[in-house]
Amino acid sequence: MVYLDNAATTFKKPKQVYKEVKKCLKKYCGNGGRGGHLLAMSAGEIIYKCREEICNLFNIENTMNVSFCLNATQAINMGIKGVLKNGDHVIISGLEHNSVLRPVVKLEEKEVDYSVIESDKEGNLEPIENYFKPNTKLIVISHGSNVLGTLQPIKDIGQIAKEKGILFMVDASQTA
Repeated sequence: MVYLDNAATTFKKPKQVYKEVKKCLKKYCGNGGRGGHLLAMSAGEIIYKCREEICNLFNIENTMNVSFCLNATQAINMGIKGVLKNGDHVIISGLEHNSVLRPVVKLEEKEVDYSVIESDKEGNLEPIENYFKPNTKLIVISHGSNVLGTLQPIKDIGQIAKEKGILFMVDASQTA
């Protein structure tokens, strides 16, 4: 069988995933942080270790700045909808996944304005400086396009955002 819907469900998992899920079900399948019994404490320890590894991967200083969600789409939606309010402006690229595009377009109903950075056929973005407005509050960019595979210069964009005091959200679903 050839499975082409990997981004949605990740059908074939590495053997280590099956092994760890089985281990969890047998040894620490409790609600971490919700009880003082052995299973809950064991689960809490595993969750904390996971937070530490995520912090190491993404250079995050505080483990409590890691939030677990059902999936990347939910996390992106929470970030976009949690930050943008009436009268705000957001910059996205024309290469964004629907998990970015749909909530941004939906926020037009709440008078949130957005600009779409154009790109060439290879997926290289126009200069972001052309898209700023006085009310720009957020930039959302996919690090790697799920269609073209193009990598965006998130370090450069992040530096510009920092200099302008604008929040910068990176969708790293394809590249993390």
